Amino acid sequence: MKNRSSRSLIALSASAIALPGIAKADAPPFNSSLSYKISNYQEDDLTREQVPFGELERYDIDVHQFQFVSPLGSDYALFIDANHENMSGASPWFSTAGNDGQPVINMSGASGIYDSRSEIAIGARYYGATGNVGGAIGYSEENDYRAKYVRMSGSRNFNNDLSTLTMSLSHSDDAIFPSDAERFNRVRDKNKRTSSVAVSWSQILNPVASFQMALSLTDQSGYLSDPYKLQDSRPNNKNQIAFSNSLRYYFIDMEGALQGEYRYYRDDFGINSHTLDVSWFQNVTKSLKIVPMLRYYTQSAADFYTNIDDFLKPLSENQSSDYRLSAFGAVSGGLSFVADFGGWAATLTAERYVANAKYSSFAVNQPSPGLVQFTRLSLGVNYTF
Repeated sequence: MKNRSSRSLIALSASAIALPGIAKADAPPFNSSLSYKISNYQEDDLTREQVPFGELERYDIDVHQFQFVSPLGSDYALFIDANHENMSGASPWFSTAGNDGQPVINMSGASGIYDSRSEIAIGARYYGATGNVGGAIGYSEENDYRAKYVRMSGSRNFNNDLSTLTMSLSHSDDAIFPSDAERFNRVRDKNKRTSSVAVSWSQILNPVASFQMALSLTDQSGYLSDPYKLQDSRPNNKNQIAFSNSLRYYFIDMEGALQGEYRYYRDDFGINSHTLDVSWFQNVTKSLKIVPMLRYYTQSAADFYTNIDDFLKPLSENQSSDYRLSAFGAVSGGLSFVADFGGWAATLTAERYVANAKYSSFAVNQPSPGLVQFTRLSLGVNYTF
């Protein structure tokens, strides 16, 4: 009864932490580097008020990330990324009305979930005088899900390298084959396709400030329902659009930089969301930086979301009690320590995330009892040689 939350975790934990700087002419890396990062993602247990019977423990995920980067001649670079994660715990299976008429959760079972996922991607990039272009192919597999993907991107510098236009394309073909399909009469074999295009413009405003805006369009088609939920039926197509703006400003006297980002998102399911990120990058010594972060997120509910499953409703009609499709808000904060010792660098990060319907800026007509609170810890090491 698992979900795809771990993929979002990979994307989140892979974000780089670096002081904003001035862009340089495109060039491949001068040295090879090897990076390793380990993260633990732990969701808070539910309460007996939320789950009258069964498991209270939610997901516990360990993520291992590896990257190797090496120059190839004077104009090319090789990139190899590998990820492995182990997952255990339980997830919401379906929702019913409690004795007081309020929604309660039925979890995935006493045995919970034990699974692992492995992923590898190989790519190369060419660096020219005014830009770069590259691509990668990747493969991901777990015991009930398989994905093959390709991505390409290119950047072009203008105005003496003060302006940069970047475009990217990606496509993924996924196969879904639930491990307990026969036992629970689930779908046996389904497919999903995802295609995305993104464009961004980066502008150096002056020696201490830079600005970036980005637009992305994503189309998903095929089987988009969650096969591990008892009553879950979603449309077979979803178009998504996201627009973001970010500003970075370096305060010379304080030896620190402020970064702010706003992101707007909407999709065909009826979800609209706003995200606001603020980070401060503080130089403590020549080799140590401290980075506090604060994020606010809010979204509206999907058109077909319900917090109490209707088992009399045919699966041909769209319905889902997935908490990720409900209206809610979330606040998260984190702190990172970044140490650079020449050939070696290390980053230690701690983050706390709390979701609640009362934090939402949108109307919450059906609050979900399954919203997540989690803690994430990560340690990354990079060696350049």
